[in-house]
Formats: sequence, structure tokens, C-alpha cells
Amino acid sequence: MYKLLLVSDRDDVLEAFEQVENWERQGFKQPHIRHDYEGTLDSLSKHHADGIAVAVNPEEEKKILAYLQENYPNVPIFQAGTTSEEVLRYLNELNILLNRIHADFSNDRFREIDMLQECRHDFFRKLLTGRIEHKDDLVRNMRLLRSRMDPDRPCLLVELAQPNSTESDKLEGRWHYGADRLELALRNSFGGDVEGFHILPTVHTNGRILVLCCPLYGVESSVTGEKMTTVLTEHISDGIAHLKEFFGLDLQISEIRILPSLYVLCADAAE
Repeated sequence: MYKLLLVSDRDDVLEAFEQVENWERQGFKQPHIRHDYEGTLDSLSKHHADGIAVAVNPEEEKKILAYLQENYPNVPIFQAGTTSEEVLRYLNELNILLNRIHADFSNDRFREIDMLQECRHDFFRKLLTGRIEHKDDLVRNMRLLRSRMDPDRPCLLVELAQPNSTESDKLEGRWHYGADRLELALRNSFGGDVEGFHILPTVHTNGRILVLCCPLYGVESSVTGEKMTTVLTEHISDGIAHLKEFFGLDLQISEIRILPSLYVLCADAAE
């Protein structure tokens, strides 16, 4: 059974959690409940938590989230919910994530932190293909998956392609290692944190390679759109040169878009 911590001083949230029956059937133990920052520190010093929900005033929440980021950066933070139906919905999302993170892969050398990272990659792959419906879904899942990307700030979307390729000439099919290994090679070559941005390459079933470059939350930057484009495309270009030298994989930047925020990638943004 997974262990939970609820931090809230809101009557509607506390009442919604009280209405949940048979926590074991949901896959969880009865949650520990605290009401503020000090209570959060006290509970976590005494009890393990597989998931944490926070529903307090903005100032208190900011302190709690900063503490969790510094000390518990890989513990999922799930939505609290204000009705029993919402609580059960968000608990189900958390349960699915925790089951995947803690799955037994036998001889595969996956750590829980690696599985959380894979879950984040899968989520952003969905976002880039319009499969995340609403802004609220984006924010909720980013917190659940402990993404450090800031959805409110301008970001960069870069598309890579193979020179002179055609629609019927799928890149991941031509590279004999396969699509998964291709994405791993891209991540290793130029993915990760660069100058206050997180760079995430993704390979899609339609053969497209999209690279999301998003500012990290809490990292202040005065970089303009033009400067951001220059810095990040230079970094990606260096990674592409590395891939060509060591893997014989020939890629080029085919399109660059500056997005005002990650929210424009949600499906309802086009409505």
C-alpha cells in the first residue's frame, strides 16, 4: 500500500478526503494530514510519503513546494480535489504513476528515478502531439511528474529532419537501432539542462523529431527570444554534429518556433 501526505487547511478539501471509503481498495493507506509548512516538515521527518497533496494559501504553498523541490524532488505531488469524486480521480492518476515507477523490470537496470523520467518524457510526447486537452491537465500532470519546466514562460520548439528525406522514408526505420534507441541517442547528445533551459528531444510514430526547449522553473533569465534561439540552436547543432560523427546519423534543423508558453500546445488552445 502506498503512503500519502495531505497538507491542507481548507474545509472543502478535508471533507472530500474524509468521504473516501476503503483507502486500501484504492491502493493506499489512510493519509497523514497536516495543515501548514511546519506540519509538512514534521510529518516527513517521521513518515515516508509516496505521494503528497498540497492545498493551502499561495504563500504557504510556495514555501512547501520549495522545500519539497529541495528535499523530495522525486515524490509525486498529486491534486488534492474538492469532492470525493475528484479525490478518487486524482488518486487513480497517482496510483497508475506509482505502479509504473515501482514496476519490476527483472534484469533491467531501471531505478525509480529513471522510470519517473521516462513517464515525464511520455507525457511531453503526448503534449507535443496535441493529446493533452486542457491547461489544467498540463499543470496537474507537470506537478505530478515533478517536471521542473516552467509552463508560463516562452519556450522553443525545434523540428529535426534528415536532408532530402520523404514522407515514405521514415528516419527511425532507416536507423537500424530503432526509434527508442534513436531518441536515447538524441537525449544523450544534446538533451538535459542548458543555461537555464531543459531540452527534451522526442521521436514520434509519424517519423517527426521534435525538440522542446523550455525554461526551468525558478531560474531567472533575461534572455530574449532571439538570444534564446541562438543559444539553444547552437547547442542542438553541436549535438547533431556529434551524432553524425559517431553514429553516421545525418540530421538538420528544419523548423524553429518560439512559443509564448507551453499552454499553446494543449488541444483546447486551438479552439
